[in-house]
Amino acid sequence: MTEAVVMRVAVADIEASPDLPALLAEYAAESANDEIGPATPQIATYRGMEAAGVMQAFAAVVDGQLVGFLFLLTPVLPHFGQKVGVTESYFVAAAHRSTGAGLKLLAAAESAAKEAGAAGILVSAPSGGRLERVMPGLGYRETNRVFFKGLK
Repeated sequence: MTEAVVMRVAVADIEASPDLPALLAEYAAESANDEIGPATPQIATYRGMEAAGVMQAFAAVVDGQLVGFLFLLTPVLPHFGQKVGVTESYFVAAAHRSTGAGLKLLAAAESAAKEAGAAGILVSAPSGGRLERVMPGLGYRETNRVFFKGLK
């Protein structure tokens, strides 16, 4: 299998990819939270955050096909007064995980967060999922647990 190429891209580039609908469907099937509802990416919101300089998009491509993405937020956490990188969405299609796409996306996000002056980076992973098992081996440590309660 061909190795993945990862690059920083505009949100519009990801939005325009003919591969995006299938990738989003797989992402939703693997990472969905039924209490929140179906995934309905808010492209205008992503574009606004990108324009404000608080979000960067990264794409993983194999043989011209979009196989993964990562959206990195870089807000200042008001309580700490420090900028922190946060992965808002991070996904690689299962068939392409052996290409190194996931590791390359994460490395690109780490580099961008560092360049933006972030003190660190937070990565959210579905409980019991593969990403949760991989992160400690990449130098990440569990610092918090996120809990959800549906209100509808």
